[in-house]
Amino acid sequence: MTKHSHPELDGQKPQTLYTFQLKRPGQTLRERLTWGAVGLSVGLGAAASIFLLIPQARSWPWTPHRAAATAHDDPFRQGAEQAMAAAELTQTAEFSEDWAEVAMLWQQAIAHMQSVPSTSASAALAQTKVTEYARNLKYAQSNVGTRASRTPDQKTYWTLGSDRDLVMAIQGAPSQTMQYNNTCQQTLRYDNSIVELHNGYVSQYDNADSNLRVLAEGPTVVSEAAAKGSWTLGSTEADVIQLQGSPTRQEQYTSDRFTTLYYGKSSVLFEHGQAVGYLNADQNLKVSLQLPPLPPGQSTPAFWTMGSSRLDVLRAEGQTPVAVSRNDNNCEEVFHFGSGEVTFRQGLVAGYRDHGGSLKVR
Repeated sequence: MTKHSHPELDGQKPQTLYTFQLKRPGQTLRERLTWGAVGLSVGLGAAASIFLLIPQARSWPWTPHRAAATAHDDPFRQGAEQAMAAAELTQTAEFSEDWAEVAMLWQQAIAHMQSVPSTSASAALAQTKVTEYARNLKYAQSNVGTRASRTPDQKTYWTLGSDRDLVMAIQGAPSQTMQYNNTCQQTLRYDNSIVELHNGYVSQYDNADSNLRVLAEGPTVVSEAAAKGSWTLGSTEADVIQLQGSPTRQEQYTSDRFTTLYYGKSSVLFEHGQAVGYLNADQNLKVSLQLPPLPPGQSTPAFWTMGSSRLDVLRAEGQTPVAVSRNDNNCEEVFHFGSGEVTFRQGLVAGYRDHGGSLKVR
């Protein structure tokens, strides 16, 4: 069967991302970010500035325009206000979503502190507060991962590695979108803040306006969630083993970043301990891709087309794929539904093979 292509996405030079092959899963990449739990020491000092995750690894293909600072801008004061808001919310935070809000406030407080000029009389105090707020941030992040969720089927923030669908569901439509013809790269702009994606997944960001609902550290969050008693993409290796039991075989790659657990002929691929692909050959994997609720007024799509999003395909197909794979060399992600397969590029349908005529494509 001829493979259909999407003309807007063809001809792009691929970049290496996750890789997962059905016969031999292997070689993926995405930096796993960790968190720790540390005691909360709340300071009502001050804080301010731009927070850049992994700044030494940034290399933007273009320089984002920054709004000119006004005379009223005072990063130290702004940081103090964010710190106070975080401290106050800490007193009543109960659910995971509450602690996510606390963590984002501490991130902003740290960012403002880091932007206090070295010539300022508050520079030394600002650096002290950066260290203090970093401890508070760690504590808040630890609670994000351990507290019960108020809305387990709906995400309130995104992370590095989140998919394009989740970012846009939380942030809304970007004010500007840029797509690069020679790479597997797309940039979403929200005023002066920018989110950069590779093959439809967040690779880096610049929260210049403090308007991005992003957590700098913690497990990767994607659109799909795990139904009760199952795991999903993004689940940790420990969670998978807890649900699946001990694997029949384990394969560790030389980089120590990639691991494949085998359960008979089925397999799960991990990168830094996080599930990034799988093959459910024996139908024994307790994997599910539970989708977030539809926006008000929208109904489940009956069909999908070329250019549809991952969520649209999953909603229309109404089933968890038998396998999910990422091909770094071709800059593709493939969902396998029985004898059919759907290929995505940058999070949108770029092609498909409908061998049995069962795919709900139009």
